[in-house]
Amino acid sequence: MMKNLLIDRDLTSLLNNPKLQATLAIVPITLFILGLLSYFGIFYSMFSTLDAQLGHLGSSKSLLSALLGNLIIFIFLVLMSFFTGVISFVYFIVHALKNPNLIKSDDRLVWITIIIFGNGIGIFVYWLTQIKRKKPRPIIDLYTDDI
Repeated sequence: MMKNLLIDRDLTSLLNNPKLQATLAIVPITLFILGLLSYFGIFYSMFSTLDAQLGHLGSSKSLLSALLGNLIIFIFLVLMSFFTGVISFVYFIVHALKNPNLIKSDDRLVWITIIIFGNGIGIFVYWLTQIKRKKPRPIIDLYTDDI
């Protein structure tokens, strides 16, 4: 199942894949929030280690190991958030450009502007309002001349 999600040769079916749409809408925001929590975890571990080294607590670990352990997690989460965010950004810009529900009105320009300036939140709102809640879901055809 995961193999079909990632190795799909037809771009039109990739733009119409609901699992991929949900993943690209939710994962960047989730990774960003986890990155923020990890950032605060760096400071918590740093201050608790300093407190322990000053003799206020029983055993202490080195400040370097406390800092590096959380810093590696933070850097990993930030990089993953960045790369999934860029992929999601391009995916949903193309989706908004080719969405047949937005072609006949000025909504397309509004949604592209929301996606660009709202980035992670804008993508999530677009997915929620224009894809998830629409019945039937918009069918995207990349090979039409309508832009």
